[in-house]
Amino acid sequence: MKNIIGKLSVAAALLFSVSCGNGEGNMKTMAQLKDSIWAAYPTVAAVLVNVENDNNLVITLGSQDLYAQDELKRQAVADNIGAMAIRLFGKDNKLEHGKILVTQNEANQEAAPANALVSQMDFVTLKRAQ
Repeated sequence: MKNIIGKLSVAAALLFSVSCGNGEGNMKTMAQLKDSIWAAYPTVAAVLVNVENDNNLVITLGSQDLYAQDELKRQAVADNIGAMAIRLFGKDNKLEHGKILVTQNEANQEAAPANALVSQMDFVTLKRAQ
């Protein structure tokens, strides 16, 4: 399981570095973001990260516990992870929108699983709050 997650982490970091430019710096930042998510949310077993069009961050989390939580709790998690991303990437990053997809499949390898529950991250608002 950890081997699969490790390979997915590398793939996500490579995808991010290709879409946002500064490869080595972004790979380190992506690893820090994943570590921060796992530290803050120990029930999360899988983390996938995808950046679309340099301004949209999509994070897929595999967690039965988080999947069972209500919408307000999942939105609080999305806001917290969004704030983490801003701190790690810097306030002047290109991110404008994002979403957290939560699936109950803790071995998830899909970027957009069919059963995912979605919470939005509004980086424009989150950046103003920091």
